[in-house]
Amino acid sequence: MTNIKVHACVIENTALTETIYRLRLRCESFAPAQPGQFVNVTIPGFFLRRPLAIADVVYEHDGGATLTLIVAQVGAGTQALASVTPGTMIDVLGPLGHGFDVDGAGSNPVLVGGGSGIPPLYFAAKYAVARGYRPHVLLGFRTAHDVYAEQDFRELGCDVSVATEDGSYGVAGFVTAAMPDDASHVLACGPEGMLRSVVARSRGRVQVSLEAHMGCGFGACLGCTVQTVRGLERVCVEGPVFDSTDVIFDGEVAR
Repeated sequence: MTNIKVHACVIENTALTETIYRLRLRCESFAPAQPGQFVNVTIPGFFLRRPLAIADVVYEHDGGATLTLIVAQVGAGTQALASVTPGTMIDVLGPLGHGFDVDGAGSNPVLVGGGSGIPPLYFAAKYAVARGYRPHVLLGFRTAHDVYAEQDFRELGCDVSVATEDGSYGVAGFVTAAMPDDASHVLACGPEGMLRSVVARSRGRVQVSLEAHMGCGFGACLGCTVQTVRGLERVCVEGPVFDSTDVIFDGEVAR
């Protein structure tokens, strides 16, 4: 996949919850992106870039693009990024990594996302719907106050189920409680515990998008390696999306 460094202008910063923000960036250009890929962005005042999944990208007739990113406040860097104002210029490197094989996930894929793992699934759902597929999207949160993106998926035409751990909205329990028993093609993104549960519940192929701390974002620093059946692989290059049968969690192949 081609990736380039581009300068982008923040054109929107909208709070979706108390800790989740949607940034829209106007890029002078942006290489063709695959659902599940990510970008590495600069943050004013910070040395290291931050990796963010591509939630959406719309290509314009003039060669530019509007890039949508979702920022979850988890530290000083993401707090600063969530505070940027329209007109701020941000340096963007991407698209990076290996994304989802949406076309190989069947006509009725199940998309499972937990918390900050939801953004790349919107891009995947949009891609699937545009090709005539009918995704079933499962969104997991801690409480009703954390819920976001539900309406965005519904507006795409997806079937959507929401689960909250405290039962304050939707299905009570973890997101896997909302999984259909016959899920045969699954795309999942979220914390490792959720991914392992999703794999255990599925009866077919599961593509998992892994979360990892990244230094460079393009494979040079080896800071985001994970154990696979092929040996150590880099989440930022060979991933972040892997087939679950290739990933080794705690010494065991996921499935």
